[in-house]
Amino acid sequence: MKIKEYLKKNQYTSILLVMMAVVLVFFTITKGGTLWNIGTWKGIVMQFPEYGVMTIGVMFCFIAGLMDMSFVMLGNFACILGVQFMASRVTEDMSNGRVVLIILEAFVIIMLVGAVGGVINGLLVSKLGIPPVMATIAMQMVWLGISTGLTQGYTVSGVPSLYIDFGHKMLFGFLPVPMLIFLICFAIAAFLLKYTVYGEKLYMLGTNTKAAKFSAINTDRMIIGTFVICDMFCCVGSMLMVSTLGSAKADYGESYVMRIILILVLAGVLPDGGMGKIINVFLSIVIIQIIASGVNMFPNLNPYHASFIWGGLLILVLIFSTKMTGENAFLKLLKPKKKSA
Repeated sequence: MKIKEYLKKNQYTSILLVMMAVVLVFFTITKGGTLWNIGTWKGIVMQFPEYGVMTIGVMFCFIAGLMDMSFVMLGNFACILGVQFMASRVTEDMSNGRVVLIILEAFVIIMLVGAVGGVINGLLVSKLGIPPVMATIAMQMVWLGISTGLTQGYTVSGVPSLYIDFGHKMLFGFLPVPMLIFLICFAIAAFLLKYTVYGEKLYMLGTNTKAAKFSAINTDRMIIGTFVICDMFCCVGSMLMVSTLGSAKADYGESYVMRIILILVLAGVLPDGGMGKIINVFLSIVIIQIIASGVNMFPNLNPYHASFIWGGLLILVLIFSTKMTGENAFLKLLKPKKKSA
């Protein structure tokens, strides 16, 4: 009885745990020696934090029934400005303390640019009534165009070595700094969603916008604030990407948009709004990264096959998610259908 009640309340969690087990069994059978190598798991925990933090940010928009397609390009633009700022001020003979201070100043610049981008998205949607997808696709093109014009399409180097080392450093010999930043962002997001009035209003906004208005919720302010939170989280993810690659560029992380949408839909954070648990998002991120790392274990597959895999998996998840409505949906899927006489 307790298992049945758990399945009712945690449909997506149950599915994700089963899916993770299936994925691990598959790669254990096919590439067990490589999968369970310590180096493989170090690579996994080093790779997913950058788009994992972005996923947490976009999750806020999905819960509110919004869509942000501009977050990667906005993050790239913000980081290009941040890297240019650092490159113009850091010198070889500068002390580490001074370099850290400049990095913190660049961080403030990047976060401010992310906040401004979020405000623009929010105003386009809330005040001008433009559909979120169309508004953010337009802004995606704007940020890409500005970044490309600013850099002529080239990478922007000059990232301080201290910043790059920070992004590759292991704390206590086992915890990568990017993973620590991801866990901090995860904890902040979990707190906002579960223990604040904002979190309650966010779910109400995503469930029924009109009802939220009649409940004296300032929906325009909520929409603008949610875009700001989303894009500031995504800028943190972009900064992690810069620390990994050692440079900034207008089109870095372009493939992350579809991957993040796949992760959220797989976790049950649907674009319709009003639903989704952050623990499911974490499980979904880990599953997708294991699949991504697993694909690289097969020499006959190249990175271009990943797009096919993500697209096909997204379609399957979307089809399956249509059957996941209602409290007993998961149990109905497990229960065999009765044959008609």
